[in-house]
Amino acid sequence: MMTIKLARHFTKRSLLFTLLTLILPTTGFSQVLDNPVQPVLQDVQRTTDRVRNQVQQRVQDNVQQRLPETLQNLHQGVVTVANDTMNRLPVLGANNQELFTEVTLDDGTRVLEREWLVVASAEAEQVLQKLGSELLAKQELGAVGMTVLRFKVPAEFNDEELLRRELPDAEAASLARHYVYDTQGSAATADTEQAAQQRWCETPVTIGMIDTAVDTAHPAFASHTIVQKDFLANGIAQPTAHGTAVAGLLVGSHEDYMSLVPQAKLYSAAIFHRHNALQQGAALLPLLEALNWLAEQQVRVINMSLTGPGNPLLEQAVKRLSEQNILLVAAAGNDGPAAPASYPAAYDEVIAVTAVDGHGAIYRWANQGEFVEFAARGVQVKTARRDGQVGYETGTSMAAPAVSAAAACIWHENKLQNVAEVRQALQQRVIDLGTKGRDSVFGFGLLTAE
Repeated sequence: MMTIKLARHFTKRSLLFTLLTLILPTTGFSQVLDNPVQPVLQDVQRTTDRVRNQVQQRVQDNVQQRLPETLQNLHQGVVTVANDTMNRLPVLGANNQELFTEVTLDDGTRVLEREWLVVASAEAEQVLQKLGSELLAKQELGAVGMTVLRFKVPAEFNDEELLRRELPDAEAASLARHYVYDTQGSAATADTEQAAQQRWCETPVTIGMIDTAVDTAHPAFASHTIVQKDFLANGIAQPTAHGTAVAGLLVGSHEDYMSLVPQAKLYSAAIFHRHNALQQGAALLPLLEALNWLAEQQVRVINMSLTGPGNPLLEQAVKRLSEQNILLVAAAGNDGPAAPASYPAAYDEVIAVTAVDGHGAIYRWANQGEFVEFAARGVQVKTARRDGQVGYETGTSMAAPAVSAAAACIWHENKLQNVAEVRQALQQRVIDLGTKGRDSVFGFGLLTAE
């Protein structure tokens, strides 16, 4: 049974990497995560069932032909381990203390194990204590108009329907799992034509971003002051590659590429925890805290190059910020054209951005749907990378900052009064692509500074 013990240390993603490196070429991987092979894993996970079955068949063939017997036994052990065991990812703090654990549900959604969030009330706290729940945090979020309880339930109460029955009606309506969100960077293949980014203005506008931490020591930020705040417990490792790429697009200064708004003041909220070189995630409560903080800083435009599940708490926060005349911009997602809508991009109050290449062709893995509002260049765009490098990145994550920059510049230069006017003004700056008028692929069209 040694095989099974070894297998329990494998995640689904690490197994895929081990096996797929035998059959997939290694060309032009992005560094938008802290390890350049992650985009390949993301592409594999986004394929349809048909393609996935074909890949699995190829894996089986290659396992038999190319793996030594010991690794074949390891493979057999891995595939027999239960999914919840394979997909448990502990997050460690100082002194290697386990702070929480990510698990993957049957539908592929990532959550913190047995953790839930709900709008706080004395009645809700009493009910949760009677159920034997552990109250982990009580977070007041004044700018978004709520106080949130974070709690962990015993295994027998880890069920949404059951918890809703037990909680008071008002609090039950706000109940949400403690979801985990992903960045939306992807592979920049070597044969893809590179696209130059357009500068929107030299005006000292203010923009907020919610992402991984930014490597502020990168040479591209030498002449910039980035106001950065993280929303993670002390000692949790944080990735920097994705946030550095997004910040580089917005305000970076480098002789090899042009940033969107080089004079902007950038507020960066870091919410992503790092498991290892291949895996990272951002929990819902830090996302809500980040939105609250940026609203307190009176930031008018917030860029969110991340996606995940919709839920009542995130929806309420988005609505409250929109009511305060704050414009939210989000990546549409990189899960493929047949994937369901991703959040926060799919909320009506949020501008959802898809990615195109230098010829206006849609990025092959971009989500599609009626929620898509604008397209921007996001395929092979040059920006800051981790470890002081500069290079090309791809994904709807790289397209969203262009719309955030455009909105901030147009809002300031035209002295517009509210978010609705800004969205109308953006529609006047597009090149219509695809079906005439707004469509589910390009939205209103490609936003251009020309």
